[in-house]
Amino acid sequence: MKTWKKYLTLGVVALLLIGAVYVNIKLNDSGSASNVLSPQGSEENASQGDNLGIEATGDGTTDYFEAFRSDRDSTRAMEIEYLNETIATSASDAETLADAQEAKLVLVNNMEKEFTMESLIKAKGFADAAVMYKQGSVNVVIKAAELAPEQVAQILAIVIDETGESAENVKIIPNA
Repeated sequence: MKTWKKYLTLGVVALLLIGAVYVNIKLNDSGSASNVLSPQGSEENASQGDNLGIEATGDGTTDYFEAFRSDRDSTRAMEIEYLNETIATSASDAETLADAQEAKLVLVNNMEKEFTMESLIKAKGFADAAVMYKQGSVNVVIKAAELAPEQVAQILAIVIDETGESAENVKIIPNA
């Protein structure tokens, strides 16, 4: 008898999932499906990217650095909003409130360090940079086809000075 109920429950969940997928497809089927399948360089695809908040360059490709910053900013805004709601909730106990406040401070400090590192790297003559920082890990993407050892050393010095992280916790990636 128990097995029968399990299978019935699984069947209902599967039907609900299929129904949700069907409704999602119908709601999103406003003639834009052809845009998704169009070639990279076409006008249709560029306008599709504009709708997503990602700018397309003249050759039809999206700028990695602009897309990255846009995604990072929206993610951070959601994180801060969640933390603000937790802080504002009067039902939060003292420990939860303190944890949320500390997490918000850490997030804001990390954001400031990322911005500072990106600015300093650009000041060294690099075209663009994207930095992702959290305690114990720093990822730096540089707009360059390749990096000379001297350039890597410059970037590494900036990251170590700003974060205090050791060199083994830093990844520097060229991305032209």
